Amino acid sequence: MANTRRELLDRWRGIEEEDDDVTASNDPAKQRRFRQLKEDWFSDAFNYLIYLPQDNHIWCGFWDLMGPLLETFYNYFKDERHDSPLKLLWKRLSEEMQQCTQCICQHHQAQEMYNTEYESICIGPLLDVLQNLDEDRVTRHLKEINSKIARGQYNPQHDNSQVVSVMFEVFMFPILLDDQSLVLEFQNFIEGVDDCHELTLAGHQQYPGVYALLFFKSRRVRSIGFRLAGHVGKLRRAAELEPLQPLLKRCIGFLEMEVVPAATETLRPRMQLDRITVWLGIKALLGFLEPPAFEEGILERYPVFLSIVLNHISDDSLEFSHAVNCLRLLFEMLGCKLWLRATLSPRSLEALQDGEHEKQRRHFLYFLLHQVTVSSNFSILMRKKACQIALCIIHRGYKMNPPCPPFECAHMGPSLVSSLKDSSLHSSLRQPALDLIQAIIVSDTAALVSTVLNCHMPPHSGRSMCIQFSDEDEDEGLRFAHDVKEMDTS
Repeated sequence: MANTRRELLDRWRGIEEEDDDVTASNDPAKQRRFRQLKEDWFSDAFNYLIYLPQDNHIWCGFWDLMGPLLETFYNYFKDERHDSPLKLLWKRLSEEMQQCTQCICQHHQAQEMYNTEYESICIGPLLDVLQNLDEDRVTRHLKEINSKIARGQYNPQHDNSQVVSVMFEVFMFPILLDDQSLVLEFQNFIEGVDDCHELTLAGHQQYPGVYALLFFKSRRVRSIGFRLAGHVGKLRRAAELEPLQPLLKRCIGFLEMEVVPAATETLRPRMQLDRITVWLGIKALLGFLEPPAFEEGILERYPVFLSIVLNHISDDSLEFSHAVNCLRLLFEMLGCKLWLRATLSPRSLEALQDGEHEKQRRHFLYFLLHQVTVSSNFSILMRKKACQIALCIIHRGYKMNPPCPPFECAHMGPSLVSSLKDSSLHSSLRQPALDLIQAIIVSDTAALVSTVLNCHMPPHSGRSMCIQFSDEDEDEGLRFAHDVKEMDTS
């Protein structure tokens, strides 16, 4: 049997070496010969793997033969025979993956290899077929286990390997949870198994699918997900968020839309989203992210996310409280850096004074300076940081080109004065107030000088202010003379 395997591998290497020459060739006879050579290899490989002894798992021990055979699954749904080599091979693979986590890993790694090695326009249809097969396979497996639990026939000792395998696959490859039927079955499964086992996870390995449970509509499932995520710990790097990116992209895009789009027809319906549930999921997920993971994995990847949060704290919708909770967590993670690093679009709160944008900024500043500072939802430190962030926003408006300070700044006065007078504040919290007052003084001084120089005031008797221009220190800008002289205009 070892010789047969070696022979198959040698033949496949020869096919790979000949592939480039045939692709570049315009010789029809050569191309027909190559296709026949490949079909013969597929047929022999099918027969070899299908009839392996049952204790030999295909993906575990023969992944180098199984990998090339994935190409043939493009025609799976076109094959109407139930006993065809393709159907028999998939049946065996499905049975083996019900009990073996290594087979599961090899299976998904092979698909990832196809995804990275080939152009998406060529390999996309094949990967779609494999995704549909995987979703159907896992859904059927979940139904079998759920049926046993419902009938009282679930045996923890006998069925443990199947429970571990299906849970491992969903938690390691959460892309499966994009399928609505699978989501419903997994919800019943995780609740039923938790009743029997009180689920926990070892903290030495990441299971990204655990965080996907935070987006389920079932409060019980979200609670289980929160508990399991506590065992796994926080995500420290953006790379650890990568398996969740399809879900995050869909959820953030969903919140960005004001009108829920109609469901598109697919072979298998996609997971149904609910706005409040998505907000709850994002809020819970933020609590399990370290700042670098959030910055690189969400803020940089989805710049619109911060705009979505800010837009929802300026209205009185049902999503207001959830947006406020998200904003609080963002401030706790990044503080002022959240604002300075974000690219707010399309409704930037630092846009020019064009009505709606200025209104948005005014509402946000009012929220930071007058609501956060008196709300019991925020700690004392967060109240001070809210003031710091608001002053940074105003200061940044002065530094824009052209300068664009908030149109109406009366409500910032008390907070600015309070920060200036409070010498007990940490320098990082007090410095924005010092920077802002300096910018205001320079700006107002420059505006006054410009007015005096550009306006032709009629002479009149009385007092006038003498303005001196100092050439000694250009960085200090304009200086007012300390003496006010009486000038005789008669």
